[in-house]
Amino acid sequence: MNNFALISEGITDQVTIENILYGHYEDDLDITSIQPARDATDENRQSAAGGWERVLEYLCLEDFKKIFLFNEFVIIHIDTDCGDHPNFGVQLTSNGKDREPQQIINDVTFLLRSKIGADVYAEYQERIIFAIAVDCIECWLLPLHSKIHAHKVKKKNCEAALNFNLQKAGVDYTKDYLGYMLLTRQFKSRSSIKICKTLNESFAFFIDSLPAEINA
Repeated sequence: MNNFALISEGITDQVTIENILYGHYEDDLDITSIQPARDATDENRQSAAGGWERVLEYLCLEDFKKIFLFNEFVIIHIDTDCGDHPNFGVQLTSNGKDREPQQIINDVTFLLRSKIGADVYAEYQERIIFAIAVDCIECWLLPLHSKIHAHKVKKKNCEAALNFNLQKAGVDYTKDYLGYMLLTRQFKSRSSIKICKTLNESFAFFIDSLPAEINA
């Protein structure tokens, strides 16, 4: 049985979460990619079969329950930057101000649980982990690649800030599996994870949601 199965928006999100898991547990893990599915050819590009809509669609499928036959835990990743979209339906601002990350996380958690369904969630909730990135997973990467504190704690426009910091450092990368494998390799160090936890609330929420122990 695999330790973790991943449902995410894209391949770059998958490799980011994989490296985080390797660093957090400091061990080899069996991880399988469910959505988007990935093979050797996909590792040189960003899959087109991703996006937050695909994540929400997959949770409604009967196939979702089958994941637990072969995987100990399922991690469901979604970014919140499109929360205001009618099909997403999560309010990002209130009275003209950005809502707190935990408020957004709570609403997205409710959304994901509703897509899974009350009965299925009740049966498997101890094996479901939400990786909700406010407002995108690139916000989790910024503490690794920025020397500017204001960028390290950003919660909006993080991909642009990441590109700025990488260009300033002379780092050339592409948004694909191999590019993000390099950008996120620091997550394989538990010390890097601890630092990032103090700087990003949604990252800390994900790390604190991980099981204390997994079957070897």
